[in-house]
Amino acid sequence: MGGPSGEQRGRSRPGCRRGCGCCGGCLLALLALALGLLIYALVPNRYPPLPAAPTAQSVPAAGGHGLPWLHSDGRMIVDPEGREVLLRGMDVVSLLHPAGTAGGRLPAPAAFATMAADGFDVIRAPITWAGIEPRPGRFSAPYLARIRELVDRAAAAGLYTVLDLHDLDWSRRYGGDGAPAWATAGPLPTSFPAPPPWDRHLAPGVLASYGIFWADWGGWQRDVIASWRYVARAFARDPAVCAFDLWNEPHPFPAPPGLFAKKLLLPFEARLITSLATVAPRQMWMTEQTLDFGLPTYVGRLPYPNQVFSSHVFATLLDPPWDLHPAAEYASPLRLLEAQARTAHAAPWVGEFGGPPSRGATTWIDRELGEFDRFEMGWAYWAWSQVGSWSAATHPARLRALARPYPRAVPGTLTAVRFDPAARRLTVAFTGRSGGRPTLVAVPARFTRYRLTTSDPAGAVTSRLEPRRHLLAIVIQDRDRRHTLVVTLRP
Repeated sequence: MGGPSGEQRGRSRPGCRRGCGCCGGCLLALLALALGLLIYALVPNRYPPLPAAPTAQSVPAAGGHGLPWLHSDGRMIVDPEGREVLLRGMDVVSLLHPAGTAGGRLPAPAAFATMAADGFDVIRAPITWAGIEPRPGRFSAPYLARIRELVDRAAAAGLYTVLDLHDLDWSRRYGGDGAPAWATAGPLPTSFPAPPPWDRHLAPGVLASYGIFWADWGGWQRDVIASWRYVARAFARDPAVCAFDLWNEPHPFPAPPGLFAKKLLLPFEARLITSLATVAPRQMWMTEQTLDFGLPTYVGRLPYPNQVFSSHVFATLLDPPWDLHPAAEYASPLRLLEAQARTAHAAPWVGEFGGPPSRGATTWIDRELGEFDRFEMGWAYWAWSQVGSWSAATHPARLRALARPYPRAVPGTLTAVRFDPAARRLTVAFTGRSGGRPTLVAVPARFTRYRLTTSDPAGAVTSRLEPRRHLLAIVIQDRDRRHTLVVTLRP
């Protein structure tokens, strides 16, 4: 009864002091760890030099179905004539196998013809490490043959391919796709007590596998580089494969995103680029924004040419109702991508955007594509064909909204792109002397007539609609450096 005796109170004090001392020791240890990580993060990275040989010029083109090589000048994607190129098209997910994708069956040639008829000029093709290297050190010729067939079908329709080494929740063992079963963290839990998809994202097996890979404790980075070399060697002379997207949505956890990007991701990308350059020096190197879940991250510059910096834009489109979001929310990820690409000295590109159907199924598309035009960016829509509601191929209204005219190649630098869907009017402005090089405007097949007005003298401009190529070719012969084209399209 009553409070503790004086003797009892006296006995409790040493324990309290010992507890405080223990807490103080833990605090000092945490501070020391934080200081050590800060010093580690501030140490500048050193990257291997790009191999001097073979040079890009020593690798002649082969195949590609007449498609010219593309190149990044550090600001934009350009073709051999020096024209700025916008790549716009579809993610084709046939070589993936996780739940929710139509993996296993390639689109028929007619599907690629449909994409071309809608004005698209690129596909992004996710491939997997598991498909390439199903057993340690053994590469799959049948899987490579399927990649080749996909590239050839797209190229036959005039479409470039971006090959993307895809990874989602590490491996099929955890319900995702990417790494082979032999390269996982072992018998750790494959799920976490959280709502989908966080039950997979936070699974101990997933996080441990990422930690092992990015710390390079298991030699898996060596295997990934060897797998990429196996694929890159097969397409080294093929301009239809315009870029290698090195790693899909780099997953930072358990490391903080900024520290991860600087000290783990960038060194890995440097090793990969310098290795691939020895076998396939002509394709563009595409790196992606860290999957940072909105946390502060880091973007650095790798000392290599021919780079593209890619982001995936889903923040607005996964949060319904999409058509009620302020315009600033559509613009903010593109403004961030523009700034990050400038830091990385790379051309910006959006490798994925999309969303499931809603009542306003095309309103958000018009708004999103309007922002892509305003930022003069290329993109790939996720996805052409997919189990469930994301597919463009099985939603005609969505595909029609995505298929809109845009400047595919301009002899200079774009300064403005605007399309008014109601008036079916495209406005394009660019700077640079055209020198007789055609401006190419992608025209979906539903448009068969056009009216062109320009800021240049009428006698200096000729134009021709090429229905088979789904292009409007405009040639400007004057010496002015500023050009504005207004194309009004009719069915």
